[in-house]
Amino acid sequence: MLALITGASRGIGESYARRLAARGYALHVVARDAERLARVAGEIRAAHGVAVEEIVLDLAQVDGAERLYADVRRRRTDPVDLLVNNAGFGLYGEFGDMPLPRIQEMLVLHLLTVTKLVRLFLPEMRERRKGAVINVASVAGLLPLPYLTLYAATKAFMVSLGDGLDVEARKHGVVIQTCCPGRTATDFHATAGIKYYWAPGDQQTADEVVDESLAALERGQSFVVTGWRNRLLNRIQKFVPRRVVLRTAERLLRP
Repeated sequence: MLALITGASRGIGESYARRLAARGYALHVVARDAERLARVAGEIRAAHGVAVEEIVLDLAQVDGAERLYADVRRRRTDPVDLLVNNAGFGLYGEFGDMPLPRIQEMLVLHLLTVTKLVRLFLPEMRERRKGAVINVASVAGLLPLPYLTLYAATKAFMVSLGDGLDVEARKHGVVIQTCCPGRTATDFHATAGIKYYWAPGDQQTADEVVDESLAALERGQSFVVTGWRNRLLNRIQKFVPRRVVLRTAERLLRP
């Protein structure tokens, strides 16, 4: 079995790599940080004795998906059984103040690259009538979030894309899972420049998120919100007037 994981040098992506290696998967791990990726890959090889291929690549470039697909085809001996689209980042603040280059990088990484990678790897999974894709979205994709507006919008795209694709792919024996974590103990917030804030719901570890995702995948579950409090809040907010949800989010996230 072979898994391809993007954003695998830290956080949730690193946890997917370690958890899947423990289950016997060979890995292709992808990230921009060559030094950290090499360290993670080396630790996984030593701990689990599986083959781990490191691919250093910036997937926020317009041709990133095509370059990754070509690299994987050149390296591999086995087909990709599981694609984990995890690479991503946050942008915090007022949209009108965000640098255009960073906006473009987010749109390319979260929308274009994810879409292209599914399109490139899905046909061979359909042909084998076997395989799965996990798109790591966010609970932020389930409602608009002021000051994380673009990030939440891109994750909403991923939620919608995954739901539709799963219906199509099921006929061919392929599962497309959309995983929506809430707050997770990674460096996401620091990287995005988000101040500390209180918010309802769970804060989970990356391992807890990944364990729920993989357990759901084993059950054939195509949509998972991780953390029981996050699931409860997702249900509750559907019954609250939208303007109340938005105003509450604005107060919690206001710079």
